[in-house]
Amino acid sequence: IDCDPVQNGWIQPAHSPAAFEKVKSRAGQWAQLGRPAVTLDRQEIEALTGVPGYAGGWMDRCGGVLNPVAYARGLADAAEKAGAKVFEQTRVASVDRIADGWMLKTPSGSVRAGKVLIATNAYGWSLNPSLQRTYFPLKVFQIATAPLPREVRSRLLPGGQGVGDTRRNLFTFRFDAENRLISGGMNILGAGADTRVPQTIWRRLGRHLGLPDLPPLAYSWSGMAAVEPDFLPHLIDLGPGLIAGRACNGRGIAMTTAMGKVLADWASGTEARDLPLPFASPAPIPFHALLRHAPNMLLGWSMLRDRLDGTS
Repeated sequence: IDCDPVQNGWIQPAHSPAAFEKVKSRAGQWAQLGRPAVTLDRQEIEALTGVPGYAGGWMDRCGGVLNPVAYARGLADAAEKAGAKVFEQTRVASVDRIADGWMLKTPSGSVRAGKVLIATNAYGWSLNPSLQRTYFPLKVFQIATAPLPREVRSRLLPGGQGVGDTRRNLFTFRFDAENRLISGGMNILGAGADTRVPQTIWRRLGRHLGLPDLPPLAYSWSGMAAVEPDFLPHLIDLGPGLIAGRACNGRGIAMTTAMGKVLADWASGTEARDLPLPFASPAPIPFHALLRHAPNMLLGWSMLRDRLDGTS
């Protein structure tokens, strides 16, 4: 798939000495499981990222970055070449039980299916009300700058890795194939968030990366993530032949790539008991109407703690 892949590793810098102790333990755990995980001292992390001030960090050498839109389109192309039919801009209004399976109704027609997979993550809960109160919705923003000058680009991430540090209000950055800086994050929502939050992320890039002449903000986009209370993916059993695969918890590219194979096996006849992920009934979260706002409230507390630590 032509999606600008670069597989030179994923780096997690530690923003404080205490965080460094935690990531050293994390790297050790992954190494014991056979991952190519290495701990990085202060000098090594600065050399790899081009950013001074981190206490150290770790890297998974198998990690990488890619263009997620191109990747999704490439997967769709591959599916069509293998015989699948993809219907874009076709909203499913309902999924109803019938004698021999399920009936999916759209504005332009209906489809009968023996098996149905709901793969809308934080969207599409209206297709089955049982899903509505089983996760926390979290709005995530991404931005891209104009391309950086060559001399600046050569200083930052010369190996092309992706970075996500240990701040409570996570700071991430990577480059695309056109040398645009890509970053993302969340912020306290409210009036004007779609304009305000991307600008906040853009200014944060300049501050943390030491770029007083940061190229202008060129693009911004956002979407909803589904966060499970246990931060794990789930296969939710909604009836005979009807499941929902969900909860990427903000790690959708890697998670859904692995999960897709499992779901394809189920759709093609593998018994549920033979899958590596168990099926579970919907588990509504108590007091969901209140707790659904918890991620946003906790983010405010996290941002305050980062400021108190001097690491915001």
